Amino acid sequence: MEEILEKTDQNNEAVHEIVPKKEKLSYALTNTGQTMIYGLFSMLLLFMTDYLGITPAIAGLIITLTRIFDAINDPIMGQIVDRTKTKWGKCRPYMLFTPIPVALVALLLFLPLGLSGGAAIAYATVVYLIFTVVYTANDIPYWSMSSVITTDPKQRVQIVTLTRLIGGIGSGLAIGGFWYVNKLFVDFAGAGKNMGFFLASAVFCVFGTILMLQGFFNTKERVVEVANKKESFFENLKLIPKSSPLVINIIAGALYSIVTVGSTAMTTYFVKWNVKEIYPDLASTDIMSIFTPVIGILPAIASVIGLLIAPILIKKFEKKNVLIASCFLGVVVNIVSYFIGYSNLYVFILMRFVAFLPTGIWSTITTLFIGDSVDYIEYKTGKRVEGTCFSLLTFLGKFQNSISVAITGAILTFVGYNGLLDPDSQSQSTFALQGIFFMVTIVAAIGYLLSLIPYFFYKLDRKTHQMMVEANMKKKSQKTQSE
Repeated sequence: MEEILEKTDQNNEAVHEIVPKKEKLSYALTNTGQTMIYGLFSMLLLFMTDYLGITPAIAGLIITLTRIFDAINDPIMGQIVDRTKTKWGKCRPYMLFTPIPVALVALLLFLPLGLSGGAAIAYATVVYLIFTVVYTANDIPYWSMSSVITTDPKQRVQIVTLTRLIGGIGSGLAIGGFWYVNKLFVDFAGAGKNMGFFLASAVFCVFGTILMLQGFFNTKERVVEVANKKESFFENLKLIPKSSPLVINIIAGALYSIVTVGSTAMTTYFVKWNVKEIYPDLASTDIMSIFTPVIGILPAIASVIGLLIAPILIKKFEKKNVLIASCFLGVVVNIVSYFIGYSNLYVFILMRFVAFLPTGIWSTITTLFIGDSVDYIEYKTGKRVEGTCFSLLTFLGKFQNSISVAITGAILTFVGYNGLLDPDSQSQSTFALQGIFFMVTIVAAIGYLLSLIPYFFYKLDRKTHQMMVEANMKKKSQKTQSE
């Protein structure tokens, strides 16, 4: 019999162990390390088109198919996590053994080997495929930890919010600071274009690995399920349709993939070409190092603000209502931004800042919805499948990225984008520049509009969820006492 670390008091009400602040911070910093490395892959399409010379359509196809394969692997990894049993728990072992392989394979992808044509396509495809498998083995156990570190809904909100808050810093540093570090290597250390990209990537991979590893040593699993017969892979998957809240979250998450076209995939393209049109006398390395941090980090700050206000809002309003309202804000601001244009860059940056506020709210609430779904399934079936449910969180993220890249590659090809042009002496066509701006604004607005619709059918409110958590704890306590 395994120990249940979450107890009940004499009145048979759930009593939750307090998670120390140091542990909450350590768990959150682990995500900072993750996003510091994974944030580099927001530039993968640009790396393939502008550094390896692969056409946008083929590059988009490579990334899309690889991420679809990766997304399919997520439920499998979730099953592996649910079946893992060690002295460290079922999630923490992966936080120890996977960070270094993640960093090494990431660097292998950006290694400047001078490949081109079919060789470049084959190499990028194989190495990126390996990276997705290794990263999955790290990411799913990590997010599953958020539901076994405590069963207290209030502490879970705090942990997820802090994690999204601090985790976003890693992505912001990677996206915003990468080109500054790259400039140091290229302009001051004399590294070539491709070597500069590799060395800048190495800096973020080293720091990311350190942050990921510390999480293993400073966290522990408090929720240990009573020993039950482990269901088969397909039996656990059959539980998903029984959770209508989880199904709705999956559908909305798939639609949200359209938002990421403008929010992440096109940022670097926009800076490299559209901003260059505004400041033609600045060197492209200066453009990238100055404006990518501004256009990349300010939205990240807005996302952080969204993360901070999300817990305040969900104390007063139902989570789904907050989510719907934030998505509607994203629709309005992106449409207004399109009609204002970007000739006045600073007005556009301000509008983009506001447009990113919903992303922090979205990431916090949808993660909480996954945790709520774990409790919902346990209440309905008596089975607790964190790995399976949280594999869907990462599945959604990867599915979103794959669809985003597919749309981006298709539109770039349609507008005639040429990644081999030199921004210091050549320019993209007017049609291509307009296409990039369209993706940054209107496509993102469409994504927000579509993703808010499913939540009108979301029925799991705060009161019902609290009742389910308490009922689950009572059942566990009674089963433990009877045995």
